[in-house]
Amino acid sequence: MQFVSAIFWEFIQNAPVLVLFVAAVWLWANDRRRDAIICSVISAVVGSLLIRFTEPLISGYHEPWSVTLVNIVAFGGLQVLFAAYLGAGGRWSNWKTDALFGGLAGVGLALAQGAASDGSPWIGIVLHGLALGLIGALLMGGLRRQKDKPLKTALLNAAWLALFMTLVISAIDYSYLFLLS
Repeated sequence: MQFVSAIFWEFIQNAPVLVLFVAAVWLWANDRRRDAIICSVISAVVGSLLIRFTEPLISGYHEPWSVTLVNIVAFGGLQVLFAAYLGAGGRWSNWKTDALFGGLAGVGLALAQGAASDGSPWIGIVLHGLALGLIGALLMGGLRRQKDKPLKTALLNAAWLALFMTLVISAIDYSYLFLLS
């Protein structure tokens, strides 16, 4: 039951971030860059605060403010960069670079979070890096496809992508809860 609870709270953390990020990608691709940046900043702040206040409900971990600030800066910066990247249409921007950049961003984010969290166990940072790297690589292609859809469809698809993201991250980050149940 604790594992199901972890999946629920992980989805609560992920859904607003991914829906607002898809909105940012869609806005960027439709030449509304200022609106895309605003969406990215709101997503970063809301997502980071949701993580901060719901993570104790999953694992009992109370993240330091330094991690929350790393999340705000990293989420906001990465979302603006990836909105611009995914909104581009060059030949160099394809599923291979999507997977590479998404994977690197996920691993980099996990390392930054680990560095900001004094005393985090190395195995936790490695597992989180694996989870975020894998989901970053897998999600980028799905996110790219949303820029050409009607906004309503793109946002609904973002919710489904958030569910997929949640299941992958939960399976890696919180598998110990399932094993202990």
